Amino acid sequence: MKKTAISIFCVLVTLLALGTFFDLYIAQIVYNPQSKFGKIFGTVGMLPQIAVTLMIFPMVLSVIAVHYKTMKLIAAPIIAVIVGGFVFYNMRYVVFAIQDHVNISVYFAYIIIAIVLILIFFITLPFAKKYPNELLSTAIIGFLTVAVGSFILQTLKIEFGRQRFFTMTDAAVQFSAWYNPQNKAVSDDFKSFPSGHSFSAMLAVWFTLFGRFIPALKNLTKFIGMSALLFGFATMASRMFLGKHFLSDVTIGAFISLFCFFVFYYAIDKNYNKMKTLIFKQ
Repeated sequence: MKKTAISIFCVLVTLLALGTFFDLYIAQIVYNPQSKFGKIFGTVGMLPQIAVTLMIFPMVLSVIAVHYKTMKLIAAPIIAVIVGGFVFYNMRYVVFAIQDHVNISVYFAYIIIAIVLILIFFITLPFAKKYPNELLSTAIIGFLTVAVGSFILQTLKIEFGRQRFFTMTDAAVQFSAWYNPQNKAVSDDFKSFPSGHSFSAMLAVWFTLFGRFIPALKNLTKFIGMSALLFGFATMASRMFLGKHFLSDVTIGAFISLFCFFVFYYAIDKNYNKMKTLIFKQ
């Protein structure tokens, strides 16, 4: 895993270097607002973040439901409240994402989400019985990656105020380098840096952890990882085709996602026994 992480970050550093010097030039070459590829991945690129957000809470609940007697009295409610609070706070964004692509009412969207949450809860129950530590740690890694990563992403979007390429009327004047913060973003047109879709798409690497509690997926971890990265890079390219982001935007968006994932993965993996001690009775 460490070698893979180093290789990925080397690729991202190279892409960022290219973006630093050739952002505008590349954007002018690849811009194609009618790109079907861009539109498809513009739609599906947010799915990993939606999936992680929806899955982490029922995964946590399934472990608590099965092992609440062996968990420390205060551990279960604290974990449930923190993760559950985060998930339900972000439900509105999930609903907006659904409504962007499906013409349904808000109430029907919430009903669909409730059904999905219930289904995930019951699907994960058998795994919670056999692999509670692995299931819980996977959920916590997903939670921390999305929560911390989203905070960093949204903060940078607002503070840097970089204008999106497709909204520019005079790119030579309106273009700004990624490392040169502008005024605070006053609208979505000035939230080019970093890319939210790239951040979301790279969250697909979280699914590589499923082999820890689903034996059938253990031998497919490398395949899942490669598929997740290909999906992430395809989404990065699609955002550039549509002029929504520059190369540096999508690179930093992906970097934030992967950096948070690997940091929390190694932190929890290294302190695995400490985590069990804090949550479960000995």
